[in-house]
Amino acid sequence: MPRTTPPPGAPCWFELASTDPAASTTFHHKLFGWTTVDMDLGPMGTYSFLRNSNGTVGALCSLPPGAPPHSSWNVYFGVTDADAAARRARELGAHVVAEPFDVAEHGRMSMLVDPAGAPFCLWQSRSPDAGDFVMFEDHAIGWVELASRDAVAARDFYVGLLGWDCETSAAPIPGGVQYIECGVGGTRYGGILPMTAEWGEMPSHWSIYVLVPDADACVARATEHGGKVGVPAFDAPGVGRIARIDDPTGAGLYVIRLNRG
Repeated sequence: MPRTTPPPGAPCWFELASTDPAASTTFHHKLFGWTTVDMDLGPMGTYSFLRNSNGTVGALCSLPPGAPPHSSWNVYFGVTDADAAARRARELGAHVVAEPFDVAEHGRMSMLVDPAGAPFCLWQSRSPDAGDFVMFEDHAIGWVELASRDAVAARDFYVGLLGWDCETSAAPIPGGVQYIECGVGGTRYGGILPMTAEWGEMPSHWSIYVLVPDADACVARATEHGGKVGVPAFDAPGVGRIARIDDPTGAGLYVIRLNRG
């Protein structure tokens, strides 16, 4: 897979903030074969870059001070100007949790919550390329998904903030809801899933999908190594076989074996 910087507006980084980084690291190594390259951040702890056999797929770290006491994956979206994007997000109804700040010489970021309550991050990179960051291959992220309490408002928010190109999927998914696919520059990066009453009181949230050659084998490995199955493996017509897995600290992600042919 070519190492190219995702265009502005696209997801550009994925980060697991864990209550137990060591347990999360071991679990994902067993699940996907990921290895880590650690960066010592002094008082802030260790920042671990997660790698598959071809490159870097994301990172893992401990919870930052003041964060809610649960593990979760954070999705970052690339922007050309983090300060302007944060101002625009606020105008569109978002809550800015952390105003834009510098991350050493690497870039500038901010943390936000969209109008329907889903946390996300913005990232302004100062690097001219993406290094060895990879997506869209086995054991890397190939899709992001927003489960939203107000899918139409969420679509309008991200279109206004990130310039997404969105369209409603041709076929409704189980439950009769309409899935919204979202892209940037002609590439589909994710979708918006309307949350129904069956979701209970769960808040709006972003999730990642990791591409795998065998979703059922991932489910088996997850349970063997202390994970839990949030959604058992099922076939999504025309898409692939999907399951949701939680690591031992409760951080969840989806695995998907795409229909290729």
